[in-house]
Amino acid sequence: MQAAGRLRRPWLNSLIVPFTISGNNGLLWIVIGVIVADPLRTAVTVWGTLLVNTAIKLTVRRQRPLAQEFKSLVNLPVTTSFPSAHASMSAAAAFALTHAQPELVGLWIGMALLMGASRVYVGAHHASDVLAGFALGGMIGVLSLALPTS
Repeated sequence: MQAAGRLRRPWLNSLIVPFTISGNNGLLWIVIGVIVADPLRTAVTVWGTLLVNTAIKLTVRRQRPLAQEFKSLVNLPVTTSFPSAHASMSAAAAFALTHAQPELVGLWIGMALLMGASRVYVGAHHASDVLAGFALGGMIGVLSLALPTS
């Protein structure tokens, strides 16, 4: 988290903050799913991941990074920290979107990785929250490949 704090720059904040906010509730991924013509798979995958993630958060109950240690650049959600829902939804969405547009796999993975990193950068998550979110989202993303094409 301290390394992320050293990377902060006003110009970078102006790019990262809106990007990370666009991931709230998976909305960025749902919009992209509509654009690439696979909205049902994307929505089921992203929001299904959010439901599983929420259940884990309610069980684990890890607190978010303390504001006095690392000032958050966004309003923190009221939910607990582990695992990162943004990271899990992003990883799962990368699978669903790759199914729809496989030629853009690099873009989907890059966007998912950037979303996860943005959560540490803005002070909303510990890095381990993001890694766990990626693992969870990857597992659900693989399962999403069995869904029928919309």
